[in-house]
Amino acid sequence: MPFAVLLAPFIATAIGAAILLAAIIRLLPSNFLGATITERSNHTQPARQLGGLAIIPAVLLALWIFGPAAGLDWRFLALSSAAALILWVTGFFDDRHHLPESVRLIAQFLAAGIAVYGLGSEFRLLPDLLPFAVERLLLAFALVYFINLTNFMDGLDLMVVSGLGIPLALAAVLAAIGLVASGTGVLAACLAGGLLGFALFNRPKALVFLGDSGSLPIGLLSGLAFFLVARDLSIAAGLLLPLFFIADATSTLFMRLAARENILAAHSKHAYQIAKRSGWSVWQIVTCVGALNFILGICAFLTFDGGLVAAGAICAGLLGVTFLLSRFRRAGPRI
Repeated sequence: MPFAVLLAPFIATAIGAAILLAAIIRLLPSNFLGATITERSNHTQPARQLGGLAIIPAVLLALWIFGPAAGLDWRFLALSSAAALILWVTGFFDDRHHLPESVRLIAQFLAAGIAVYGLGSEFRLLPDLLPFAVERLLLAFALVYFINLTNFMDGLDLMVVSGLGIPLALAAVLAAIGLVASGTGVLAACLAGGLLGFALFNRPKALVFLGDSGSLPIGLLSGLAFFLVARDLSIAAGLLLPLFFIADATSTLFMRLAARENILAAHSKHAYQIAKRSGWSVWQIVTCVGALNFILGICAFLTFDGGLVAAGAICAGLLGVTFLLSRFRRAGPRI
């Protein structure tokens, strides 16, 4: 797919999200969806959880405008949009009223099931290894996990922009060079563009946060994008692109389980949060994450032909992520 064609949804979504977010900030009361500052917070200034209210409508509109021409069928568009809207509404009410975990999980599993069904019966990742029904169940659980880890990792200015926006933009580049399908590229470009528009207001010191109305549907749609990369290029590529997010969230989860902590309770123990509290600046953290994600993008590209090169790329990606996580978790302000 020509690079210029993928620029259109990227730029359109970035501009649309930025304009809509600017309008929402201006029109809504100054205390609407204000983020509470607690001892676990990584921000010290007032900010509002308005990002999702602008990004999700902009992304979904762009998907319906640019998606059909790129090969995204009505089933995928309709069901992924419905799933995203379920999480958008759930996230909004959670931002407003702090919904019970049970309600959030029911909404997430419902949305994930709808989204996986929207992939169509021809979508398979491991057809020779798993029965269709088992693979579908695992995809739904994986999508719920990705929704939650995106929410967990949204705890610092520009973290989702750097941690997901860059991998999504690189997925669009893979489409531009013909390694993944055009539809995959458009989905990734729309999401990356929406996050770019959001970045204008989320740069330190942030005026606006994503909120759950943003992080939950963005997690779902990003998870779908990486599923499609896994189908089009390789499962390794689909995992390498968001590997930093996956590794930080998963390692933190296991560390908390080992310490017998309540994993549903709020905390500030992710590697990037520890780095912030150890004296790293926000810009240092997100720059390191962004640089690592470019390396992971190269590693994902190198998996296209399999063999020793792909194995080496996977090892390099794992080593890079392990190094940065260990550096973040160590006390000290500089890399």
